[in-house]
Amino acid sequence: MVNLRRRVTAALLTGALLAATPGVAQAAGSTETVASGVYNCPRTDGVALYDATANKTFTAYGGTNHDIYVKAYDHASNAWSAAVRVATLNLTDDNAYHDYPVLTQLSDGRLAIFRAQHNKAAWLYVSPTPRSITGTWSGRRISTDLNTYPEPVVVGATIYLFYSQSTDLHYPYRTYRVIRSLDSGNTWSAPQTVIDSGRIADQFAEVYTFGVFRRDNRIYLSWSMHGGPQGHNKQGRNIYTAYFDTADSSMRTVAGASLGTTIDGSELGRVTAVTTNPADIPADKFLPEENPVTVRLENGTIVLGYGVHTRTTRRIVLATFNGSGWTSTTLDSTTSNFKDLVASGSSVEIVYASVDNKRLLSKRWTPAGGAVATRFDVAVPYSGGADTVFYADFVENRSSISVIASTINQATRNTVDDARWPVFAVRA
Repeated sequence: MVNLRRRVTAALLTGALLAATPGVAQAAGSTETVASGVYNCPRTDGVALYDATANKTFTAYGGTNHDIYVKAYDHASNAWSAAVRVATLNLTDDNAYHDYPVLTQLSDGRLAIFRAQHNKAAWLYVSPTPRSITGTWSGRRISTDLNTYPEPVVVGATIYLFYSQSTDLHYPYRTYRVIRSLDSGNTWSAPQTVIDSGRIADQFAEVYTFGVFRRDNRIYLSWSMHGGPQGHNKQGRNIYTAYFDTADSSMRTVAGASLGTTIDGSELGRVTAVTTNPADIPADKFLPEENPVTVRLENGTIVLGYGVHTRTTRRIVLATFNGSGWTSTTLDSTTSNFKDLVASGSSVEIVYASVDNKRLLSKRWTPAGGAVATRFDVAVPYSGGADTVFYADFVENRSSISVIASTINQATRNTVDDARWPVFAVRA
């Protein structure tokens, strides 16, 4: 499913075709509010997907008390459906935002949502009918491995569910693991630990993965090590990238060197893509990095996108792997609010927010030659006291709706549990 999301044809991106497609905005882009939601913290996958057979875009989000909802956009009738409640969570604690939905699609067309019951378990909800949100969704617990931040990858009937295991938050210490289902989620394997720094002395021992992308038998993971002497998720250091080889369940460097079944603390240096200083950050940030994502283009080029900042600089960066290291290009030096990256033929597209969070922008970049084109630049449709874009994710296998994004009020995000902040779509 993640691979489908990245396969956006170059033809769809031409101005001529955009102009000829009914209901599709020009390069400037347009927005529409889809729903009102609460604070959720999904990564760069699982917010929305497009199903070409149904000609619908589906999205999942957290509503009042973090109950899970889905909506569908019918591209034939140009209309959003009514919301369908998938699961009643009734959560009101300050950590409820971690129980966000991650939407994907099974091989038979049924929609599936993964959720981590934060630091405790993983759940799977499945629609009763393929390519439809209607009806009563099934829901069951599939793991009790102290799961958090789920990242599913669907390959036919096989599902790989990656997640952080909250091994010991007091140290702090989080490993990264994967479980597998070979029968579309009915049964699951025992966990395999794929990243484990150990309880290293400086305590940067929490794996926080932000980007997961599949190309053929390679599932690329992009992460940072959080924690530090100040405690759980108080600081972050470096950006790392490697891939999981589905052929033999090994972890490999982006150059292809095998690191065995687990990357350990002594091997982190071999997969470091960006070095950051956890102490050199702006006053309004507590981590140096923003949402790193690695993709592999159809021509084999590996691209890493991320935001990064220090006390004096903020940058949106794209880097290509040259066989032994990374060559970086700064696309914007006014902001570091990086949100997502998608492969598009021999190019990539990114989406990010302006430094004041008033605008959401997307650019297309071609590594060969370095050409840059603006896809859209839109004003964020705030209401309900919202002032910040939290997530803005490309729709998997997208059609005319390119991005689904959420807004929050930064100061009150943890304590407001009624759905009041816009979840919105961007057409481009």
